[in-house]
Amino acid sequence: MRVLNMHARRAALLATVGTLAAALAPPALAQTGPEPAPASASAKPAGTVVVTGTRGSTESDRVIAAKSKVLSRNYASSCAFMASPNAAEDDVALAYMRDFGMDGGISDDAEHFSVLAPDGNVKDMRDPSSLNGLNDPASDSSRNGLATPSIKCGSADRRLAAGRQQILQKDKSLAEGFVALDSRDYPRALQLLSTAWNKIGYDEAGLALAKMHLYGMGTPKDTGQAIVWLRKVVDGRFDPMRDRMKFNPKEPQLMSEKVEAAFMLARIYERGIGIPKSPAQALTWYGKAAEFGFVPAQNVLGQACVSGYGSAPDGRKAVGYLQAAAEQGYVPAQYNLAKVYYHGDAGVARDLKQAGAWFNAAARAGYPAALFAAGRMYDMGEGVPADQKRAIVYYKEAAVKGDRDAEFALATFFYDGEVVAKNRATARKLFEAAAKQGQVDAMFNLGAMELNGEGGPADLAMAYVWLNLAKQAGHPQADAAIKAAAPKLSPQDRTRADQILKPTAKS
Repeated sequence: MRVLNMHARRAALLATVGTLAAALAPPALAQTGPEPAPASASAKPAGTVVVTGTRGSTESDRVIAAKSKVLSRNYASSCAFMASPNAAEDDVALAYMRDFGMDGGISDDAEHFSVLAPDGNVKDMRDPSSLNGLNDPASDSSRNGLATPSIKCGSADRRLAAGRQQILQKDKSLAEGFVALDSRDYPRALQLLSTAWNKIGYDEAGLALAKMHLYGMGTPKDTGQAIVWLRKVVDGRFDPMRDRMKFNPKEPQLMSEKVEAAFMLARIYERGIGIPKSPAQALTWYGKAAEFGFVPAQNVLGQACVSGYGSAPDGRKAVGYLQAAAEQGYVPAQYNLAKVYYHGDAGVARDLKQAGAWFNAAARAGYPAALFAAGRMYDMGEGVPADQKRAIVYYKEAAVKGDRDAEFALATFFYDGEVVAKNRATARKLFEAAAKQGQVDAMFNLGAMELNGEGGPADLAMAYVWLNLAKQAGHPQADAAIKAAAPKLSPQDRTRADQILKPTAKS
């Protein structure tokens, strides 16, 4: 019995590339690694892609610190932005403003005024009444002799914002609520976080309360109440020009509170957590997360359009979502877009040049499946001249990262010795590594090598085990191989194999 030869390997590689991830699997984090060194500069794949996702972000701890010093428009009605003047806090406040595009330039509609005197010097006020400007949005403009109503804060807005800012700066309920939550004092956490929400409407508090209801922390599990709280967070004030997340490819998993709430709603409806499943609702909330600036949600929507989750497959929309995410540097989307072009999924015209370009973009980021896919295209000469030496570079990089198909492909090179020096021991180790991850052809080949004693001592019991596992996984040659191997097993071999294949339940 022989393992799959080079030609059979190519057929197996064609089969393995067809394995797709679940259409709505959680977004995988981009994996990083060194770019594989090309073996041949002339064998560069045709097609180019443009990735624009770069961002120099302010440190997160400075932004978090800034939240306690400033009041966003979300908490101040029509007021855009205000803060208590304090020279010691200028750097933090300015960093926060820059991070959210609020630099205070000539076109910035943000207002800045003192918490202690939101209307300015009270000595200059003609009417000190607290009702001044309540119903007159043009009051500020009128004083300036303008004929058009002001779009900035009226007097009542300023005073409301100043009052809420005073509460925000002195309020400890949110911090104390999270201390109680960390200490697993759930009843107290529930009370404090509810107080924090009622005082200010913190998104952080609403999201935490949603999770407590969803998981039954200090209160019975109640998906309905969790949804209510998540909706409160998602439906809060949002300015797409300023509040939209800025994607950072180096930290693709980062979420704002609104994004996390939208994503939780999507998962609840997708998986039917405490409620009936609803693909339509799931897609709605994934769409909302994408609207808030969460690029991985675009990848999920693209995969849904490929698989037809919630609607008929739509290749045009799939490419739109996936390319938007891919161009911003989201590596899983680059890989998924490449697969769409490689297979011609959902009615998209097959385009090996585009597939190779996007596989290479993801491979340069160290994405294991993309490294394998790019290597396979060089190996088989798809869209590029065949270059097996270059293919091995990609296979090796992917195998080091644990990609089972790359381990299998690399093993066949060492087994045959056509491009690299023949090394059956290395081939056997690589087949074993891939087989343990469920690679069906590797299971068959490992069984054959152990049966024949290639690359190491013969082990008839384990050969029989691996051939049976390959049969269970659907390998077409496994049944015949099992029939040929069975007579060679001793009673002890059969007993050992049966203990592995048919373990008895422990009492």
